[in-house]
Amino acid sequence: MERKPSFANYVITFDTFMLQPIRDGNKLSTRVIERNNDFILPRKPLHIVRKSCDHYGGSLQNSTNTAKHTLGNKHKTPIILAQGFGAPYIFLPTLSPNSEQNVWISYHAIDYFETHGLGSIVHLENNQSFKLNIASTTLYRQYSFAGFLEKNFLKRQKQLMNPTQMIYQVAERPNPTNQ
Repeated sequence: MERKPSFANYVITFDTFMLQPIRDGNKLSTRVIERNNDFILPRKPLHIVRKSCDHYGGSLQNSTNTAKHTLGNKHKTPIILAQGFGAPYIFLPTLSPNSEQNVWISYHAIDYFETHGLGSIVHLENNQSFKLNIASTTLYRQYSFAGFLEKNFLKRQKQLMNPTQMIYQVAERPNPTNQ
């Protein structure tokens, strides 16, 4: 793992695979795992997620509200952090987003995961594996929710391209004068 200087302007990109909290005494930092890089930033993971949402023209609150609108009022919902070229970039939290132990994982970076004791091992597409303190059933749930979120996003993008098919379907109503 390479230690880099403070990146005050760091934002999540399609190469960001995971944000893992690192506690050193009373300081909380973030281990950033990217496609071809691994470094530590002196910021909390939640700060990086919030800043990235802001950078891409949204907010964490709006991303959370959008996810809850799609998935229902679920706890620790995955979020669409940004989108590029019509593809959503989805991150899923392993715990409550406000928890200092929460790990943020890119939905698209997950190759597969498996049960390991009471937790899980997440295998990323860059051939790195990480033991996490999250039950595999919870991880399956988060992963499934992220899939629903992606499907809904792509459906809405398709509607945007075909506006005549999207808006309103007029329900057939009986004509009261013909009764």
